[in-house]
Formats: sequence, structure tokens, C-alpha cells
Amino acid sequence: DRATGAWRAEMGYHHYEVIGRRKPKEIKVDLELELKGELKKEEPEEPKIYRMKIFAPNTVVARSRYWYFLSKLKKIKRANGEIIVINEIFEKQPNQIKNFGMWLRYDSRSGTHNMYKEFRDTHLTGAVEKMYAELASRHRCRKSSIQIIKTCVVDDKSVTDRLKPYIGTKNTPTEFALLHRIARPSSKSNKTVYKAKRPCTFF
Repeated sequence: DRATGAWRAEMGYHHYEVIGRRKPKEIKVDLELELKGELKKEEPEEPKIYRMKIFAPNTVVARSRYWYFLSKLKKIKRANGEIIVINEIFEKQPNQIKNFGMWLRYDSRSGTHNMYKEFRDTHLTGAVEKMYAELASRHRCRKSSIQIIKTCVVDDKSVTDRLKPYIGTKNTPTEFALLHRIARPSSKSNKTVYKAKRPCTFF
């Protein structure tokens, strides 16, 4: 069971914060002018820093997606840029159920589409996995063509009609169907290992 849990954790998505910039230009020094004292000191360039939050299975994919999006937004590519740091973001309240709203953009066979969807999960990464699965099934959309623009936590009162049946209140609690009900013996004396008839768990 532990091995299975570790395998699922490795295969699942992680939330990374990638920070990078363009490489500063090299300052070339003329030794003759420096010895004569005629060299003008140039101040080192401080390139602009770009931060991006990316969902990826590991840091290797996170770096690749970072350079892909940055090359689309700015004229910076992997050859003339450098990554400063990669931090993994963890859920602050992993045991609390939350409603996550996502603004998406994806490319289909007919064009580019914008979309807003809501998912209910304890982790943002779990909601992202549900989003990828739904877009793949409903819209035949690949992961590589999906761009997550923004995510947020939505209050229970502000959710769309899609999630309202899954959110209960004090007056109308959420009801779940009992798919399999195992009949228990009334006492230990009636408990037996073998039964004459196969028990029916559907009612």
C-alpha cells in the first residue's frame, strides 16, 4: 500500500513556482586601458525577473513549460536565460474540502477557446488533475494545448449551479447513495462463516 501511494504521488501533479530571468550581458574588459587607468567602469546589468506558477509532474517538466510560456510572452529563450530558483507550493489546509475556480485557454481543432470551470477537492493539484481528465473526455483536448491562466478558491455561496448539489447546508445536508450494504448478524450466535445463499448487497 505504501509503494502504491508513493507511486501515485510521483505520477500526480505538483504545484511549482519557477523564477527566472535573461542572462546579464558580459562586461568585456580591455587590459591595456585598465592598466593606463582610462577604462570606464560599467555598472552590471540587472535583468527583469519573471515568476510563473506551473503545474507539472516534476521539476524537469516545470522548467520546460516555464521556457515555453516565457518565449511566447517575452523574447527570452532557454539559451539566453537562466532559472534562479524552483519552489514547490504545498496546500495550507490539505484536510479541508474547497471549491477551486479555474480560468483556462485551450486550442482545439477549430480554434482557441477561453473557459471557466469549478472543481471540488482538498488540493489544488487534485482539482487540476480533474480538469485535465474532463477536458480530455468532453473536449478531446491534450494537456499540452491547455493553459491555466488563473486559479482561485470559491466560497460555497458563490459557486456555479454545477457544484451546488454537492454542497450541503444544515437544513438540507448532502445525501450519498449507499451502493453496497452488507447485512450484519443481529448477534454473535447468528454469525457464521458460510451461508447457504449468496448475500445480496443491492437493495
